[in-house]
Amino acid sequence: MKKGRITAFRQSRRVVHPRYAVVKPCDSGDYTGRKVVYVTPTGRRITGKVWKKHGSSALLVRFPRGLPGQALGAEVSFLP
Repeated sequence: MKKGRITAFRQSRRVVHPRYAVVKPCDSGDYTGRKVVYVTPTGRRITGKVWKKHGSSALLVRFPRGLPGQALGAEVSFLP
């Protein structure tokens, strides 16, 4: 299973959007449309979907609800 790391939330000058996370994958490749799973410290699984590329090496992932602040710097898994 491929891994990645949440580096930031999508944000503008004044507003942070915790529903969108910027994820940097460990391997290069096309991840558009793949499912992403973040596991909280309590064991709850939050599933998102890769929405589009973000720059040259990162991805923008959309989650159904906002992620907690503890998700920054955490590992995520890409499902096939």
